[in-house]
Amino acid sequence: IPIVAITGTNGKTTTARMLAHILKMAGKKVGLTTTDGLYVDGKRILQGDLTGPWSAQMVLRDPTVDFAVLETARGGILRAGLGFDACDVGVITNVSEDHLGRRGVETLDDLAHVKSVVIEVVRRDGYSILNAEDPHLVSLAEQAGGRLGYFSLDPNNEVWQQHVQADGLGATLHEHTLVIREGRHELPVMNLNSIPATFNGRAMFNVANAMVAALCAHLSGVSIDDIRAGLKTFDTHFYLSPGRLNMEEIGDFHVLLDYAHNPAAYRHVASFIHKLNVGRRIGVVAAPGDRREVDIETMGRIAGDAFDRLIIKEDDERRGRAAGEVAEIMKRGALAAGRESGAIEIIPNEVEAVDYALRQARKDDLIVITADNIKRTFEQVIKFRDERAAAAGL
Repeated sequence: IPIVAITGTNGKTTTARMLAHILKMAGKKVGLTTTDGLYVDGKRILQGDLTGPWSAQMVLRDPTVDFAVLETARGGILRAGLGFDACDVGVITNVSEDHLGRRGVETLDDLAHVKSVVIEVVRRDGYSILNAEDPHLVSLAEQAGGRLGYFSLDPNNEVWQQHVQADGLGATLHEHTLVIREGRHELPVMNLNSIPATFNGRAMFNVANAMVAALCAHLSGVSIDDIRAGLKTFDTHFYLSPGRLNMEEIGDFHVLLDYAHNPAAYRHVASFIHKLNVGRRIGVVAAPGDRREVDIETMGRIAGDAFDRLIIKEDDERRGRAAGEVAEIMKRGALAAGRESGAIEIIPNEVEAVDYALRQARKDDLIVITADNIKRTFEQVIKFRDERAAAAGL
């Protein structure tokens, strides 16, 4: 079974889902492992965070699967390894501040070292794909198995330029179009305006995810027509990509549901929402309790800068923190960013915080929810939408 293994701090889940969708368009029976479940041919077989070696082995033992796309997380690698001896394509999307200070991983170099195992086991005739804009990953090039490929949102990135000028392989952007390059040969894939998940190129982190998915599919022998069909039909609705940039229209305002849970993810969401033509930006935000205090405060600082109003909640599982502790740390960060105290409220319970935000919304507002329980929150938002529509006689 061909195996594509994808790891990284952010982007690995969406990239894996995009790639699995493209492969399905190409007629493959895909086994997919993600943070929300194990899927075979698009149907969820098991629910939960299944990004470790046990779930990888389940996919590889399934006789109906003819292609494996394995989201491969740090925790599983540290606990029990990979669950496979070799892969055909290994990807590291990026490394940034998350899970530091746990299990001996203290620095970004430590984190990159853990994730490097995915590219070290790439077959000789396979491919290792790295982010040319991430110096922690560029330094792993010597450890990469197979043929090295780079991707870069910036076509002028020095590492990427030097690589393709030496007949290297990679993917980037050219005039708002995703392209695959091999030396001087350029294969245009698709204009960003035709890739729904990128929101016409405003969600740059999803541009990077689409770039990697397209490159992996191309290297796996998928035709350009099937790659285009997959990218064109993959959107960020809850049912295709739960908790990843799910935008819902609720009458005269919008709700964005996203599983942002580290500083880099918060920065991505903040950058995206500032490109949207909306009224007030209201954040219903939280941070995992097992992150470092400096990282929780940083998320609060980013949120304080990004939103006009903040409702700070806490996750159901506080992961060792006292009740209210995470919320106070985030509030401290928001205040440090210059957000006035009157624009910040703490409502610890996620359901109550979401309900409060929905009932406070005005025309053209954008409510961004960094949800802990994604399914529950999505259902709560949809129930509110339907009840509101029924009350209005729509």
